[in-house]
This record gives sequence, structure tokens and C-alpha cells, in this order.
Amino acid sequence: MLKTLHLGLLITAIVALAIAVVACGSDDEAEPTAVATEAPAATPSPTASPTEAPTPLVESAGSLEDLFLTDATTGSQLMAHISEAERDCLREAIGEELYGAMLDVPIRRLVAEVRSSGAGSFLGCLTDDNVVLMGLVLVDSHHGRTDPEARECSIAVARENPEVIRVRFELLRPALEDTDTEALFNSSKELFDCLDVTEQVNVLVRLTTRLDQDDTFTGEDVVAMLPEEEVSCIRDRVGEELFDAFLGATVTEAFAPAAASLLDCLALESKTALFAAFTSSRVEGLREEAVVCMATLVADSPHILALGFGALETGELGESELAQLGDEAAKLFDCLNSEEIYQVLTLPAVVEQ
Repeated sequence: MLKTLHLGLLITAIVALAIAVVACGSDDEAEPTAVATEAPAATPSPTASPTEAPTPLVESAGSLEDLFLTDATTGSQLMAHISEAERDCLREAIGEELYGAMLDVPIRRLVAEVRSSGAGSFLGCLTDDNVVLMGLVLVDSHHGRTDPEARECSIAVARENPEVIRVRFELLRPALEDTDTEALFNSSKELFDCLDVTEQVNVLVRLTTRLDQDDTFTGEDVVAMLPEEEVSCIRDRVGEELFDAFLGATVTEAFAPAAASLLDCLALESKTALFAAFTSSRVEGLREEAVVCMATLVADSPHILALGFGALETGELGESELAQLGDEAAKLFDCLNSEEIYQVLTLPAVVEQ
């Protein structure tokens, strides 16, 4: 515990800096034009007294363009990438003691521990441009990405349409009626295209896994939709002892032990019907025609079907197949109307990507 400040309050406040700074910047603050100089690494010291001298800051031109968070990146290094006016705003908003204490705290640790809270005091301190850049910094940090070329590409996309970053953060998320959903989807696809093919597929796999964690559709729902002969096939291949576990598991958990073998039990009609059913369970209010459209598309895409069941063996796919997978996944959005696109792009699992 800090001598004069509870650690929980410090963590809340700093995460507000790291996550909730994704807010509208000061209207009269000029956008930074140069890349900042990296600050010297500071020894993480979350328990240091806030009355100690703050870690010196390297003068910054005020841009987060080249900031990549690591486990050792501290508040001091983050502060070194924004302008003096933005730092002064934060110092005034949270007070000198808290500001001094946060300089030695690892930003990534705080983001992981608290996620988002206590944002209010920080909402006006970053420029609009740094709000966008900070969003990209956090997204890259979430996935452990450090590719300068991908960052440069994503910066160009996000500056063209800042909504693509703002929609990821609930505090700034525009309402549906204020959103150009077609432009939002196009920008999201362009951000996806900034990644190399392997990372694109990694994103899709992580997304499927995350959606599955939130899903209420289980093996019992799978069995209820299948003809008896397909259920018998699954029971035989899972084994009587494990069948009860299959019934209580999520879709990808249920198929994970022997995915290829279990999927062989199902006719294509059953696979697409199941894909449609658990897609509907993940997106509330999805129109029947949208579900039918998506199921029709995946019927011609065995890789998307396998991905949906958590059964895709990405290591067995060549680069052209991986690229095709990304294109086919994007085509599913053509089945959605504006409201559905907005809902999908603001799902927690999608936002985290």
C-alpha cells in the first residue's frame, strides 16, 4: 500500500489514463505533428511513495504514433509521448501526488487488472488525434503486436474514420442513429487488412473462442437439432462416459476433443443449421433472412464452418487458403443490415479484437 494513497485508487486512476483516455480531446489543443522520443525505461515501483521525486520525462513532440506497450512500459514513458499541455491537464485533473505516483507504474499491468473505470477526470486531456492513436496502442498491446508497418497502415485508416476506434470504447461509442455503419464496416475491414494473413486468422480464431465463451448455446442444443442417427454417431465417438460432458459444453468445447471426427457425423445441412442457430444466439435480434444468408455462405466455405465449430486447423492451411478465409469471413457482413452491423461491431468479443 502507498504511504498516503491507496493502491486501488491509484490503479483505478491510471487505468483510466490508459483506457479511458479514449475520449474527446480538448478543442483548442493543436494536434501533434512530430513523433515522440522514447523515454528511458523506469524501474516499475507500484508501491513507491507519491511524495518521492517523479521520474524525469524526456521532452515530447506529443504523438503516440510509435508507442508500443510492453510489460515494462510505465506511466512515465506514456507521458513522454504526449504534449506538455496534455500532461499538465492530467496533472491538474488527478493532482500532483497521484500524477507523481503513476509515473513508475507499469501501464499494461494496470490495464489488465482494472480494465476500465474511474474515467471522468481524464476525458478532456488528449487531443482528438491522440485519442485515436491511444486506441490503436491499446489494441496492439492487447494482442502483443509490435509491427510498425501494420501500425502505420492502421493509423491511416483510423485517421480517415476515427469512429472505427471510438466504437471500441463504450465511453465514446456513437449511437446507431449517429453512425455511418457502411463506412464503419469498411474501415473495420481496412484495419483487418492492415494485418498479415497469419495474424488475420489468429484474430478470427480468438474471436470465435471469445464468442463461444459468452454463448448460451450448448451441446444439448446441438443434439436437440440433429437427426437420431447423427446423435448416435456423436455418442459413439465421444463415448458414453463423456457424452454428458458434451451436452453441457459450449459448441467449441463440445467439439474440441475430436472435432474432425465429430463433424464427420453431421450432414452439411445439419452443420449449416447449427451454424445459423449459434450465430443467432450470439447476436440478439438477428433477422431470419440474415441467418439464412450467412448459413448459405458458410455452406460453400468448409473453413468458415470449421472455424465456427472451433475445429479449424490453421497450421494445415496454405497462405492462399488463409487469405481466402479472411475474405469469406468478411462476406458474412453482406448479409446484415445497418443495425445488425452496428450490433456485431460493438459486441464485447469483437470490440476486444
